[in-house]
Amino acid sequence: MELVLVVSVRSGVLNIARESAVNSLNAATNHASTTLTRLASTVLADRLRSLCALASTAVLVGAILVATPAAAHAADGWSPRSSYTSTDTGAGTYSVPLLNADVPDISVERVPAAENDEGRDIYYMISTTMHLSPGAPIMKSYDLVNWEIVNYVFDRASIGDSFSLRNGQNSYGQGQWASSLRYHDGTFYAVFNTNNLSGAYLYRTDDIENGPWQRTALGRGLHDPSLFFDVDGTPYIFYGSGGTSAVRLNAGLTAIAQDYPNIFTAGNYAGQPFIGGLFEGAQVYHIDGWYYAVIITWPSGQGRQVVMFRSKDLLGRYTSAGGVNTYEARGVLNSNGFAQGSLVPISRAGGGTDWHGMFFRDTFPIGRIPALIPATWQNGWPTFGTNGVVPVNGLFDKPIRLSPAEELFERQKSIVASDDFANDAPHKAYQDEQWTVPAPLDPAEIAPNGSRLDLAWEWNHAPDNRYWSLTDRDGWLRLTAGSVVTGQYVYTKLSNRAELAWFEEARNTLSQRTFGPRQSVQTRMDISAMKNGDVAGLAAYNRGFSYVAVKRVGDVNTLGVVNRSQPFAVDLDQSTLENFVAGTTVSLGDASEVHVKADLDFSSSVGQLWTTFYYSLDGIQWTRLGNRVGPQTLDGSLAHFMGHRVGLFNYATQETGGHVDFDDYLLSDVLTAQARPLDTTALDAAVAHAQTLDPRHYPADAWAATQSALAAATAARAGQFGTQNQIDAPERALSYQLARLAVLAALPVTATAQARCLSGRTYLAVQARNDSDEPVDITVETPYGNRSFAAVGPGATVYQSFNTRASSVPAGSATVRATGAVAGRDVTTVHAAQHAANTCHG
Repeated sequence: MELVLVVSVRSGVLNIARESAVNSLNAATNHASTTLTRLASTVLADRLRSLCALASTAVLVGAILVATPAAAHAADGWSPRSSYTSTDTGAGTYSVPLLNADVPDISVERVPAAENDEGRDIYYMISTTMHLSPGAPIMKSYDLVNWEIVNYVFDRASIGDSFSLRNGQNSYGQGQWASSLRYHDGTFYAVFNTNNLSGAYLYRTDDIENGPWQRTALGRGLHDPSLFFDVDGTPYIFYGSGGTSAVRLNAGLTAIAQDYPNIFTAGNYAGQPFIGGLFEGAQVYHIDGWYYAVIITWPSGQGRQVVMFRSKDLLGRYTSAGGVNTYEARGVLNSNGFAQGSLVPISRAGGGTDWHGMFFRDTFPIGRIPALIPATWQNGWPTFGTNGVVPVNGLFDKPIRLSPAEELFERQKSIVASDDFANDAPHKAYQDEQWTVPAPLDPAEIAPNGSRLDLAWEWNHAPDNRYWSLTDRDGWLRLTAGSVVTGQYVYTKLSNRAELAWFEEARNTLSQRTFGPRQSVQTRMDISAMKNGDVAGLAAYNRGFSYVAVKRVGDVNTLGVVNRSQPFAVDLDQSTLENFVAGTTVSLGDASEVHVKADLDFSSSVGQLWTTFYYSLDGIQWTRLGNRVGPQTLDGSLAHFMGHRVGLFNYATQETGGHVDFDDYLLSDVLTAQARPLDTTALDAAVAHAQTLDPRHYPADAWAATQSALAAATAARAGQFGTQNQIDAPERALSYQLARLAVLAALPVTATAQARCLSGRTYLAVQARNDSDEPVDITVETPYGNRSFAAVGPGATVYQSFNTRASSVPAGSATVRATGAVAGRDVTTVHAAQHAANTCHG
């Protein structure tokens, strides 16, 4: 008997028609549940530590919340809010920009329902990550609003010095730029340019979420490349700045076969109000017989905007009569700086397709944030937004609706994550990337070291795998100082060759995106193995940075805050630059561990980041380290050219070999300065809801993962909390598991079908038993008739025989639908009861 699940929640129906969809959820769930367990055990361990009073001039801001029984504090019902990087309101609308995080140069591709194993349209998105490793993230969505990272195209863009912060070289603001993601004839392709790594590369895979990528060097630079397959399958790459050119690839997409320079240029449209400044980022589409190119421009005195070009001839003047330019142009979006990106197809009933835009907006210091923008098409041209207007934080209706259970689960997905460093992230093929390592490099620097980080993490440049680990100490991230900073690094991107700070030179800084408008990050550090001259801590960074760190000098550990803001000097005294801010220092005495917390506020002043740092010796009582520091703003030189990130780091100024262990990374969007009481309402509601569930309604592995998450959340709730981070991290993880269970909910029913003979005729006999404790409605559907049974009691069996009116029947199946309530939601489970062929003789 083959089991097919169709879960109906209130008005929506989720069809999980393939095992691959469930397997994908299982991998994510097992990782998340283990993470929650470790987070909770960390919180409990912290509760047992006594506070060591230290003299300082900082301000005490600690808070204690004594646990009480969860049920007593549970909300009326479990209704988790959206994740930190979701702008889904939960009411059928979303705000723009999406994600609240740095996801620039987006390219979005749809895999239609008929061409994937999940039976519904799937969207994938790729973005620019420049000097980060792994790079070129692959994000996945079912509704174009909520996204999660499922893979990376590469682990390292290069093993050379510049991508590895080695031998005085770096790739700040360079590396991988402006990718194009395409799906064609069962293969996924990613093309991007590198500004300092020998030009453009094309990667391909037949499994975008789990498979290895094959890399092809195209041998030259192609600025902002857009891969396009013509209607006959011929592959082209469109590219350029100031003008749009193309190259035709050979049939195997392994080499450039022909050039078509300057198909059209900005000069062809002189005098048009939407032309000027930037003229790049072209992405090409074929819609209703027209070829469209979508380009970002930036006319003088105006904001960034979207201009579209269209032609009946893909190659324009190269194939037109008389060699004239055939592309006509129109400005299609000029509102609040929403610009470069993709067109996105959305399937509609009756086989139609709507096209929306996914364009990013500069929102520094968070970064360049994408927005899904609806379009109204008329005479072959779109108008984006509401009559051309896209308000910042404006609301739009979601273009793709899912069932209530699905939408709840999608809203729990995120591109940032709390972590307990349990080394339980799923293995991905990019981690096994193969390189020929030239002498004198040690192959161990490149080879996998057995540690697997959550996909939210990226290194600042390619890491040295000899000097970081999740296995040296169970449940901790170890960063070892493998080199001594030199002060001899400069920005190779900048013409003035400005020097790097020591912090920027430090290798193996592990980072995640920031998110707005407010973000809090907490970690616990074991500093007992630091060596003199070592500096280790938690940073909010770009070229400008603010961090809290422990410095070991003369065998004494001192905690303090460093802040580097603009203007940026060309020549640096690195040691002086990273001196502690006056009034922020604390001598840690013989303390071997310290908790530190960074509260990032992007909302107090537009375009500025202000950060406030705190520390604690027990995780309960917290002390502010001076005043907030900043402001961090957009670096006009674009030396890094990405949004601020939060990083964990350790570097040496005197000798190698010292290490620091980080126990966790706990996120919240509540800042201490907001002076809110610690709130366990959401955590209590999640725990209370989890305790009402029946394991018979869920797949065994998903149930086990949720029980692990529940046990961890309950354990965390049993003690005291010192920060909202300690509450939110386990709640977010448990709510993710519970939302997933709601999607997978099923009613336990046993169904069988058998073809039988009676007087030379075949009859199809179908039997169904209700294995749940509550009545269910059962409907039996066959090619020979249907029958419904209302309120079938627990343990009861229903039977129906259908006359086929034939002497034989082929092998087939009967559909048995059981409808009932699971955790207060209407659920329909569909079983396909297989039967063998049968022939009856009179």
